[in-house]
Amino acid sequence: MSILPNLDLSGQKMNSPNLTACSYNISPSTIDHVHTTSSAMIKLSHFEAFNAVMLTGSMTAAATMMHTSQPNISRSISRLEKLTGLKLFERVPGKLLPTADARALFEEVQRSFIGLQRLAEAASRIQRSGSGVLRLGAVQALSLSLIPRAIKLFSEAFPQVALSIHTAHSNVLSQWVREHSCDLAVVSYPGEEETVETEQLYTTDGVCIMPKSHRLSSKEIITPHDLAGERFITSARGEPVRLALDRIFLEANVEVLNTIETPYSSITCSLVMQDVGIAVVDPFVARGYLHGGLVARPFSPAPRHSAFMIFPRGKPRGRPADNFAEILRSLVAEEKDNIRKVLLADR
Repeated sequence: MSILPNLDLSGQKMNSPNLTACSYNISPSTIDHVHTTSSAMIKLSHFEAFNAVMLTGSMTAAATMMHTSQPNISRSISRLEKLTGLKLFERVPGKLLPTADARALFEEVQRSFIGLQRLAEAASRIQRSGSGVLRLGAVQALSLSLIPRAIKLFSEAFPQVALSIHTAHSNVLSQWVREHSCDLAVVSYPGEEETVETEQLYTTDGVCIMPKSHRLSSKEIITPHDLAGERFITSARGEPVRLALDRIFLEANVEVLNTIETPYSSITCSLVMQDVGIAVVDPFVARGYLHGGLVARPFSPAPRHSAFMIFPRGKPRGRPADNFAEILRSLVAEEKDNIRKVLLADR
């Protein structure tokens, strides 16, 4: 029943020039009709019962499917027919035949139920792992070694999460995290910013890397005295690892030939592969280059190499960042157990 024939509309100006008020003269019968239909809304359970009947072909089977009683299914179907004004089934002895209206409605119900199922699946995925984009930063050395392995594991476990990967020096990464441009970054030096949360990922002794053909490759442990007069590739001046190495050589009264300085461990390893010199580097970085004819040996006394995860303080991390951090922790723990064996395998 349409209520429009019972409306007497007269436009009246309101205070706002863009609005028009309408006075409505509605008959008592119309008010009763509106009250009745609004208080008896169609429920999702009515469509669930209808869907079950259409799928199974009978109310008894539908009741079994929905873990309820046959009278409940029958009441839901009757209520749905009354509220929609549609005759959904022809009831003949021993059979329940869907009408053309029922088949048309069933197509719409199926589309809606598929949409609901997709929403439920999406909610489940978000609950498990989050979604969207994980903005990840890492220092250059680890972005070519440890981080790709973690990304592989993360992508396999959470394929619905996209990754945006950036590399820079530790101080730049700290700035990006402070500005919330990165959700998580892995740096070599933690900084002291109050707006950044810091977690140490690992700290380990540096190792000496060289070509397999080098005269020192047969030694179990390399000392500063072994490197006297050697062509040496070192990190840039002022970096903590460079300061530590300079102090170690000074205290041992050993002079090396600083052939090349570079802030990038990946360049250092590549130069060692070309037999330009030897170097002392982070073993987590060195591992990725051992396939290229390099060997690694413990160096004593060794400078310490560290990595830290940093997060924006005061901002919820989200599941993608938490999940990636957990993968990194597990990967590092695994590496700590195996790294000595892996690095000395060619001895």
